[in-house]
Amino acid sequence: MVRRRVIKINSDKCIGCGECIPDCPEGALQLIDGKVRLVNDLFCDGLAACIGSCPYDAITIEEREAKEYDERKVMEVPCCRGFLKLVKDAIKLAKRHIPFKCIVVGINGEIIFEKAIE
Repeated sequence: MVRRRVIKINSDKCIGCGECIPDCPEGALQLIDGKVRLVNDLFCDGLAACIGSCPYDAITIEEREAKEYDERKVMEVPCCRGFLKLVKDAIKLAKRHIPFKCIVVGINGEIIFEKAIE
């Protein structure tokens, strides 16, 4: 655990509209039991891209003890891995074999995932 910035969702203010979810590129937010929840500290990069999209001001940023953010772990999330399957399926549907390379670059410019698809 390290001391770092992580979002906090006020469940009294959150009405579960989900407006913030698409603005979280790490997939750290999910709608659970009618409220948006931070599913894992590990996925929150602390940059708070989601804050501005909440029309009810339910999201704030706080500094606290949390698991260290790990971009590589974020890429292990099924929604991120699913992107490769989506591209492969699209190529199959087009009935063409088109080799490509999927590269995911982290916010610091480091390549965190790279895969050639033959």
